[in-house]
Amino acid sequence: MKREHAYKIKEMMHKASASLSDTDALQAIELYDEWKPDTDYIIGDRRGYEGTLYKSRQVHTSQSIYPPNITPALWEVVAPEGKGDSPDNPIVYDQSMAIEKDKYYIENDVLYICTRSSGVPLYTALANVVGNYVEIWVG
Repeated sequence: MKREHAYKIKEMMHKASASLSDTDALQAIELYDEWKPDTDYIIGDRRGYEGTLYKSRQVHTSQSIYPPNITPALWEVVAPEGKGDSPDNPIVYDQSMAIEKDKYYIENDVLYICTRSSGVPLYTALANVVGNYVEIWVG
């Protein structure tokens, strides 16, 4: 295969990756470029950073001092669809994600059941919202 043809195929794969579900995207993280500073992002752009896949929450230009792992207002962790439907398969909670009613989450080895969807990231530990958004799961 000629180098030019390989670059075209890579470009087509990159375009096709935008249409993947989050679950499928997590199976092919290598298709997504790494996050970089001084780059324009739009809502829904997915980028890898330190082994985690993130999705852009808003249009912005990235800055080196604000990578995805510390800017939950700009980036959310991509979590598999359907995960969290049972206590045996909880979602690993990250403060950059909104939580959904009736889903199970785990943080610091504590299992929680969400009693009310947040709609937006909570930006706090789940232990801080017990009785408001979550309850500790006791089985």
